[in-house]
Amino acid sequence: MMTLTTVSEQLSSIQSRVFWRVGTQRKGILNVTLDFESNDSALLCELCAIRYLLLEKQVFGRVPGTGIGYKLVVSKGAIKKLARGRSDKKCAQKFSAFLQSRLAGVQIEVSTKTEYMANIEEEATELLLAERKRYAGTFDAIETPAMGTVLVTAHAVSRYSERITSGKPKAPWLSLVKRIQNPELRIYPLAERERRRKAQKYGTADNIEEWGHPSSELYFLVLNDQGIRTLVTIYER
Repeated sequence: MMTLTTVSEQLSSIQSRVFWRVGTQRKGILNVTLDFESNDSALLCELCAIRYLLLEKQVFGRVPGTGIGYKLVVSKGAIKKLARGRSDKKCAQKFSAFLQSRLAGVQIEVSTKTEYMANIEEEATELLLAERKRYAGTFDAIETPAMGTVLVTAHAVSRYSERITSGKPKAPWLSLVKRIQNPELRIYPLAERERRRKAQKYGTADNIEEWGHPSSELYFLVLNDQGIRTLVTIYER
C-alpha cells in the first residue's frame, strides 16, 4: 500500500502550510497559496497539495490512474467525506473531484499526528500557487492519437462506470483513458434523433461528435469547442 500523509496548518484565509511524507524518510513542507480567500483555506490547500504531490511531483514515482493500492492519511476529516460524496463543503467539491474519478477507490484515514514530519527549522519550504482554474478543474487533459487532446470529466468517468455492460472496471478512470487512446477510434455521423436531442440541450449539434471503435458497441459523445474536445458522456447501443 502506497501511503501519503499530509497535515495542513492554516496561516491565513489564502495560505496554509502543508507537511507531507511518504514513509518516514521522504518528506517535505509546502506553503500553499490560493488565488482567492476562503474560511476553509486549510482544507482547500491540503486538497491542492495532495493533487500536486500525486499528479505533478509524482512522489510515488508514477502518475496514479486509480486509487486502488493507494492510501491517504489526511488531517481534515472533510476530505474523507468529500471523496465519498457526503460533504456539505460546496467550496471544496471541485477541488476534490479527482478523488472520485482518477483516484476512485483510494483509502483515506484521518490523523493530525506530525510524527516523522519535516522540521520547519531544518527543511526548505516549497512554494505552491494553487490557482482555482487549475486545481478546481473537474477534468483531466488526455492526449489521444485519434482525437487529439480530450478533456475527461468526472461526470464522464461516472457514466462510463455505470453504463459499460462488459463488467464494471476496477479502475474506471484508467480503463476509460485506455479506450479513448485507442488509435483505431473513428468519428461516426450523429443519429438524427441524437442530433435533435443535443441541439435542444446545447443550442446546436454542429459541435457534437460521436466516436467509436469498429468492433465495439461503446460510443463516446464529444463536445468540440473550436478544437478543444470534451468527453461529455459514454453509451452503448
